[in-house]
Amino acid sequence: MDYQRARYLTEGGLALLLVLLGAVLYIEAPSFVSGWAFNIPGTTDVALAPVFFPRLAAILIVLAALGVLLTMRMRTGPLPLLETGKEAYRKSIAGLAGITALIVLVPITGFVVTSAVFVILAAALGGYRNWLVLIPVAIAAPLILWFVFRYGLYVGLPHGLLF
Repeated sequence: MDYQRARYLTEGGLALLLVLLGAVLYIEAPSFVSGWAFNIPGTTDVALAPVFFPRLAAILIVLAALGVLLTMRMRTGPLPLLETGKEAYRKSIAGLAGITALIVLVPITGFVVTSAVFVILAAALGGYRNWLVLIPVAIAAPLILWFVFRYGLYVGLPHGLLF
């Protein structure tokens, strides 16, 4: 298979996959946020309903993927994806596995604990080793986000067995 054909199949296949994932996210978004309260004074119920931002993200993903599909033939340079080394793929797969674990574990262990562990592990795997900064930030950031969402935006983040 020639390089240009491999390039089109790879780029087009990934773009189509993102269109499909965006459509699934758009359809399934209400099930992700069901039961969450969201009340900001002075706003309409529709503009900032809990499903608004996940659906906006889904629409942007689909539009970006369609943009890639429509402009694919205009690009003639090498596709970085086909020239990337194995180490970069390992790091990417590790990152996706970490995000998947975060999504799966948040309902079980709670947002704060899972996010703190995720930040510590992601930073450590990324090579950051300043523990005097990392540990307080990893603990404080999820707590601050939890307080902002809970008491500022009135959005309940998932609680789990721990917090």
